[in-house]
Amino acid sequence: MGWELTDLPSPKVLPHETLKENLTLLNRRSKLALQALKEVPDPGYLYSLQLASVALERGLYQPKGQELELTVHGMFGWKPPNAQKYLEENAHGEPIELTPEGRSTPEDLAAAILGEVEHKLSLPSGSGYPTLPPRI
Repeated sequence: MGWELTDLPSPKVLPHETLKENLTLLNRRSKLALQALKEVPDPGYLYSLQLASVALERGLYQPKGQELELTVHGMFGWKPPNAQKYLEENAHGEPIELTPEGRSTPEDLAAAILGEVEHKLSLPSGSGYPTLPPRI
């Protein structure tokens, strides 16, 4: 397919990005994944959310229920920093690695993103995450 996680431009050479969150490693890899899937990334939204949405729409990831799809689609209405934090941090504010070298295909990266959201949705209340993530 010609898509490699190492084929990333430096964030310093991406001044056209609308959202500063799209300069993170996860979002830069998600942008490449979207392009590999023949999708046109929209710089007005997090690339990681776009990849997750495309994967759900194309059936590249099988959720355990409707809550995942509703949450991912709802996250497009969140403030980008809040959505980014929800995707890339645990309940203690520590970073989560969603882009290890082993995630070498667009499908693998989408599965990592969706798996993390699904995991957070399955946690009991009081675990540091709301049952449904905050919308602001």
